[in-house]
Order: sequence, then C-alpha cells, then structure tokens
Amino acid sequence: MRKERRLHPARREEGAPSGVRAAKREGGVELLRVACMLLIIGHHMAWHGMAMSTDNAFNKALATLMFAGGMTGVNSFVLITGYFLAPFRARRFFATLAETLFYSVGLTLLAQLAGWRADITGETYLAAALVISRSPYWFVTMYLALNALLPLLQPAVKRLSRNAHLCIVALGGAYLSAIPTLTFQAPSSQFFHQITWFLYLYALGAYFRKFPNRMTRCLPLQGALFVAAQAFITIMCLWAPAHSELFQRAPGWNNFFAEKNALPQLLSSCAFFLFFANLRVKPYRALTLLSGASFGVYLIHDHSLLRQWLWGTVLKSWQASQTNGFWRLALLAPAGVYLACAAADLIRRYLLEAPLLKALNPAFDKLDGWLER
Repeated sequence: MRKERRLHPARREEGAPSGVRAAKREGGVELLRVACMLLIIGHHMAWHGMAMSTDNAFNKALATLMFAGGMTGVNSFVLITGYFLAPFRARRFFATLAETLFYSVGLTLLAQLAGWRADITGETYLAAALVISRSPYWFVTMYLALNALLPLLQPAVKRLSRNAHLCIVALGGAYLSAIPTLTFQAPSSQFFHQITWFLYLYALGAYFRKFPNRMTRCLPLQGALFVAAQAFITIMCLWAPAHSELFQRAPGWNNFFAEKNALPQLLSSCAFFLFFANLRVKPYRALTLLSGASFGVYLIHDHSLLRQWLWGTVLKSWQASQTNGFWRLALLAPAGVYLACAAADLIRRYLLEAPLLKALNPAFDKLDGWLER
C-alpha cells in the first residue's frame, strides 16, 4: 500500500483561518484570501487612519472607495467556509482560538512595553484574554460562533436539494439584505444579529459550490458586477451627507450602503468571491504561504491597541490624505502591511503552532471521530 504523503504544516484545511491540514488547495481561493485581506487593510486605513476625513476631494473619493471594499473582504471570507462546506474540526477551532489569544494578549503586552498606550490596566488584559465574549476582534467572535454551530449546520446544508437550497438563499437574501436596504433600515442591527448573517453566507457559499451555472462561472460578468457595485457604494457614501433625511432610521447612515448586509455590498461580495473562485491559478508555494497567513495578518494589524500607532505614527495616513501623493500610500500600504504581518505570523506558526498542533492531533482526531458518530 502506498504510504500517505505528509502534508506541510503550512497547508491548512480549506476555510480555516489557522494552521491545520488540508488535502487540496485551489489557487483561485488562495489568491482570494490574500485579496480579501488587502481590501480589509485598505478599509482600516481609510477608517481607522482617518483618511476619509480629508478635505481633498480626490483623496476623499479614493479613501471612500477603499472603505467600501472592507466588508466585501469580510463577507468573502465567510463565503469561502460555506463554499467548501467546511465541517466542524476540533483542530481548526482550537488553532483559531489559540492564535487569537496569542495575538490578543501578546500585542497588548507589546503595546504596554513599547509605550504606545498609557491606559492599559488589568481590565485590559482580562478583556484581551476573553477572546470569545470580550474579544477586540468582532470577526473572531462571530467566526468561532459559526464554527461551533457547524456540527448541526454542515450536514443540514449538505443534504439540501437544489430547490430547497435556492429557496433558503432567496428568502434569506430578501429578509436579511434586500428589504432592510430598500426601506432604509439599518440592516446590521434591526433585522438580525451578526451571527445570522454569517450563517446565511455559509449557506450561500455552499449553494455556489453545489449548483454552479453559467452566470456564476462567467468571469467578465462577475468582474463587471463587482466594479459597478463598488462604484455605487462609493458614490452613495459620498452623496449621503447631503441627503441625511433619507437615512433617519439608520445609525451610521453616511456609510449605509457599505454595511456588510446592504444589498449592494452583498452583490459586490458575491461577484468578488465568484471571480476569484473560478480563476484557474496554480497553488504555488509562495501563494499558499501568503494565503495561510491572512488570518494572522488580520489579528496583528487590527489589534485595537495598535491601530493608532500603525496608522497615525508609522504610516501617518491622515497627514498623507492631505497631500497629492496619497494615492501612492493607498496603493503600497496595504501590501506592505500584509507582507510585514505575514512574515511575523509565519515565524509564530513554525516555532509555536506547528509543534503544538502536532502534539495535540491525536486528541483532535478522537474528538472529531466522536462528533461524527
């Protein structure tokens, strides 16, 4: 019998944000993860870096476009999990939890030792350690909740017929996105909880995988839809301040159409996801390494205690947004932040995560086997 090939520690299970094993890689999805994180970094630069507050008209439009892409990246990450119909895996859940705890507490300590923040107390460390209930990363809280529900969700979604699955996708999209958007209700707070949205995206991603068609596989169509949706969101974000009477019932009304659940954002996310998912790209070693570090990139650069230091002290994004050369920073900063954070995360994975998971894999396999009975 042929001996089973051992997979490299960097090869992760599809849909997993931390270092666990996988049997197959798809280059388009690997590239998608990198692209999603670049959109999210650009979003944070525009928002946390205050670039959107500039008085320069061109720079404001550019920063608003960067802001509009952030939730496209977030939605696409969750769509990936559904696309591979990812089941619950104890290894993945533990690795995600441990990675988040490492960065949440470790970067809090770094911020205190480096003097970046003077308001760090014992309460700050407690909040950093409670990565589920009081996590500084809202996405992690929702993602772990989604994974905890996978033992029930994945088998049910997998067995859905085409018509039943289409009905769920259509009704869910109407109730969670279309209706609140068209009635100018705040889709993130009045119609559902965030976990409901993540569950919907899981079901939607699974539908794309199970029942592909010519439209979902048409790259020019998906590319055009993404560009059109992003342009619409950007224009509406710039237009909204002069028409606030339309958004009286929506908190955060000036960014209403950029919300992750808003209909234009949903269309943008689906188009962006499908474009990359259908690309024929070889999963080169460098690409899988960069893709595998995407979750660590998020945890490092968006730590709540590091944002001011990164965007205000190091990159000075607000000051740059007042100059004519801001477009250079807008192009280079996301890539630079990604590469720097990815390098740090790869070191952590090889020195800490890979040996730990190797030691615990037998226990994880037993737990997964017990859950599948």
